[in-house]
Amino acid sequence: MSSLLLSKLSTKDDLDILKGELESLEGAIYQSKDKYNEIIRSDIRSWVSEIVHKESAGKDVTKYIKELKNEIETVPVLSACIGFEPSSSFIESVSGWLKKNVDDKLVVDIVLNTMLLGGVQLSYAGKYLDLSLRKKISKELENVNFSKS
Repeated sequence: MSSLLLSKLSTKDDLDILKGELESLEGAIYQSKDKYNEIIRSDIRSWVSEIVHKESAGKDVTKYIKELKNEIETVPVLSACIGFEPSSSFIESVSGWLKKNVDDKLVVDIVLNTMLLGGVQLSYAGKYLDLSLRKKISKELENVNFSKS
């Protein structure tokens, strides 16, 4: 199963919110049909509700939600430490590029670290890459001799 929901996610925060929404839906299913309908109308983001309705049509909703929750657990996350507070358009641009060039289900976890001075530190699939300005400056300072002549 590959849900359209996963392609709409940009950040780890989006992923976490979706997990919570699915937990609410799953709990509501076991209470009553009315409770499920109430949750999907009022507690779930409208675009998520629409996709859930479309994708679960004619299926066992309980099974659909369980499969979706399992699929969410496999979504790859790229951690990016940056030295500034990113705008929504910046996040969307980065996420779009990553989905197009790395993995269409990938989400980004943006972490603010003002100590970087510039650049980025990336962590993905057990690999780490430091492209920060701080690292470059530190490396250059190691070669500088500050002693008086």
